[in-house]
Amino acid sequence: MKRLISLNILLLLFIFNASAQLAKNNPCKFLGNITTSYNWQEYCDVSDCNLTYSDYWNQATCENATKWGSVHKGWGKFDWTNADRTYNYCKQHGIKFKFHALIWGSQHPSWIENLSAQDTKKAIVEWFDEVKRHYPDLEIIDVVNEAIYSGGDYHSPYKQTKIIQALGGQTNGYPNTQSYGWIAECFKMARERWPNAILIYNDYNTFQWQKTEFINLINGLKALNAPIDAAGCQSHDLNDMGGSQFKSALEEIHNKTQMPIYITEYDIAKNDDNQQAQRYKEQFPIMWEADYVAGVTLWGWIYGKTWTSGGNSGIVKNCQDRPAFTWLKQYMQTDAARNAKSPICGSTSSISVNLELSKESVEVGNEIKITATASVRNTKVKNIEIYAGNEQLSNCNSEKCETNYSPNQEGNITIKVVAYDTDGDKSEQTATLIACKAREPFTGTAITIPGVIETENFDKGCPGIASSDSDDKDEGDSNGYRNDNGGVDIVKGNGGYAIGYTEKGEWLEYTINVESAGNYSYNIVASSGSANSGFHLEDGTGKAITSNITVPQIENDWNTYSEIKGNLTTMLKEGEQIIRLVIDGAYCNVDKITLTCTDCTNGVEEVSALYQEKTFDVYSTLGTFIGTITVNHLNEINAALYDLTNHEGAYILRDTVSGKSQIRISKK
Repeated sequence: MKRLISLNILLLLFIFNASAQLAKNNPCKFLGNITTSYNWQEYCDVSDCNLTYSDYWNQATCENATKWGSVHKGWGKFDWTNADRTYNYCKQHGIKFKFHALIWGSQHPSWIENLSAQDTKKAIVEWFDEVKRHYPDLEIIDVVNEAIYSGGDYHSPYKQTKIIQALGGQTNGYPNTQSYGWIAECFKMARERWPNAILIYNDYNTFQWQKTEFINLINGLKALNAPIDAAGCQSHDLNDMGGSQFKSALEEIHNKTQMPIYITEYDIAKNDDNQQAQRYKEQFPIMWEADYVAGVTLWGWIYGKTWTSGGNSGIVKNCQDRPAFTWLKQYMQTDAARNAKSPICGSTSSISVNLELSKESVEVGNEIKITATASVRNTKVKNIEIYAGNEQLSNCNSEKCETNYSPNQEGNITIKVVAYDTDGDKSEQTATLIACKAREPFTGTAITIPGVIETENFDKGCPGIASSDSDDKDEGDSNGYRNDNGGVDIVKGNGGYAIGYTEKGEWLEYTINVESAGNYSYNIVASSGSANSGFHLEDGTGKAITSNITVPQIENDWNTYSEIKGNLTTMLKEGEQIIRLVIDGAYCNVDKITLTCTDCTNGVEEVSALYQEKTFDVYSTLGTFIGTITVNHLNEINAALYDLTNHEGAYILRDTVSGKSQIRISKK
């Protein structure tokens, strides 16, 4: 960082905060609060006590009025009355306004709970677009609220809706990188609408019970190149946490995420005045003086009008300052408070850059696209550099830079982008690209069909190309049967190996060689101790060739395997091709798939075209002419033969145009 802040900007910030009494001596940090009643009517000033909000606080958050459920009244219907009351107050008094929150599993419109994933996505887009229309100049936004997964569920009731599915995710929990994808999508949608706003992920229990989950979530979003600017720690969970313990937790979160932190909802819910004051004295200086903390928002200040029990987190009671508030006013006048640094002023760059890879893995010799997009505040983008390892790939003098890259050797490659602004500040972001050799069958030879597909013998190749697992850790017990499994979990089972610990959306591909085209049946050996476990098969184009196959449940028993029989819904063509196994319901073990031909050609030349109208003369195997059939698709022949002959059996068909013949089976 080559500059702290220009004199003009410093003066403007000082003037901007001049009326905010508690933090007026520190132009780089804000000390904010929420509206004064725990209800939908959002007011700032406290008329009962003749208290003026702007005399104390220089940032405001609506406690409820900007939440989706309070604004969105149905398709195309919005009521901003209460939200505007706070927003306009902020504009009139030079106070920062933070929007809380775009997406939350609670306080969403109740009517979206009955929507499909597709319609839920439409409702989300409508909501984002409406907020953008109404508040185009938002500076700070809580984009997603309380989405940590812990103890078998999310922090808020996302599962009552299809919000997660609508945004491309699955309600399968953490930790795995793909589980954060729907949250990343929210941030990308927000960045499109507010390119200069500070985008925050906000959650509670970040300092004690779910600290690790919070860190994993933030880092997961960074790994997915989500445009997240800061981590929001609500800080409701500090009532009985000592200062040293709090300091250790705060530092751990920052050190492991390397993100600016906002203390978004701080309160100490204590009936005892001295106990509340003691917690303030122990904790507040730690957060305020941390140069990576951008600001602190107290979650209410009037006793009886906060969300805690009896409103006991309030620091003004009966219109008199409680000891905690008396101490806070005194502390904010100290040199330590006045000189505290912030990541939004003099501590970090005013430029940020987002890195996006078209693929997370690529075969050696193939290309991926690398896109870097920079955004700035109060300056301009000078240039963007893109690197693969130590090799510079591109240097662009614009806000967006794109280049193609083709790795020439296997391994993990660090892709780095560095963006500079015209003041000399810079921002970096990195991502790991997996380069691997071209996919091939596990044994080097395609699996012969008719035959058996052992599920653990999926093709070798890049994750995302030959297989896709929800994480990169092998949780199985195969003792290293595969060292190239990309996280696919292989277990011992049914006298050999099987795939296990499956999650919805995972898939595996197999290269097969079909010796004879025709209709096939399957016999699949699988087990599950859970309800609703299952999968289906697809061809290489992604078209399903089976319906969803449910694995019989034997409660809490994954060691007893069952046979599941059925027919493919589409005939297989002759030759080498791909079959994909896709998990639809988690926690099934799949051992093997046996494919048997029920109706295949047998040494006589096949019909060349499958999907056009054909007319055949039909003969018995002794050469006696029986009649003529016309079909639109090859798989209609069996039934058409039965309709003609009223018997099951083998017949010779001669194409009336080409004269070519084949043997087919008449089946009812």
